[in-house]
Amino acid sequence: MVASVVAAKDSSRAEARARLRNLHALSGVVPVGVFLVLHLWMVSSLLGSRDAYDRQLAALTGTTVGAVLELVLVLLPLAFHAIYGVWLTWQPQREAHAYPSNLAYVLQRISGIVVLVFVIAHFWDLRAQTWLFGLDERSYTTRLTEHLSWTWLGVPFVALGTLMGIAASIFHLANGMRSFLTTRGFTTTAAARRRADRLFAALGLLFFFTSSAAVIQLATGTRFVPADAAPAAPCGSNAPQPQPSSTSSTGP
Repeated sequence: MVASVVAAKDSSRAEARARLRNLHALSGVVPVGVFLVLHLWMVSSLLGSRDAYDRQLAALTGTTVGAVLELVLVLLPLAFHAIYGVWLTWQPQREAHAYPSNLAYVLQRISGIVVLVFVIAHFWDLRAQTWLFGLDERSYTTRLTEHLSWTWLGVPFVALGTLMGIAASIFHLANGMRSFLTTRGFTTTAAARRRADRLFAALGLLFFFTSSAAVIQLATGTRFVPADAAPAAPCGSNAPQPQPSSTSSTGP
């Protein structure tokens, strides 16, 4: 009798852990993963126009509805994914089989810790300043420029840390997506897993290069994409214009 009760409790705990792991994996894809992709896409838009980026961000987050959606769809799932992920980091390697190698599993856990530190610092630097001290969203790029261009002993530590955080975030998502597709039966063959690896590697490199270019542009002023061009002149305006003839008035 006692043994059956203990077995039932163990089974219940195992089912609860499985549900939490599934929810943790799903939250890393939707909505956290989707948010990361959209956020990196918006960051890449800084390569074009800083003012347009500030206006878009203010329109998305500068309203009560936007703040509620940000809390419910981004911050709460992100907090759950981070807290449970930290707990998983110190547990036995139950899910190492979902990764192509033990190194990939270890890097997933390490990158998760790096991402957590980066997200907390990034959140405090921008969103927390808005919520607590009224920082205008339209001044985010100005604040980022000030911080990213800061150096100590000639080394731009904030910019380097930001690049490291972006790289860790992209790797964590791509490696996690690979595991998610494997454990959910979407990539059951070696060929399918190789195709998924190539796809995630290509997308990850694309997002890293565009996001890094935006960070370097804010930190140094180096533009990788030309600034918005001035409106084209009317057709034929480049043709030499006739010079007014100079006439001298002569007396009668």
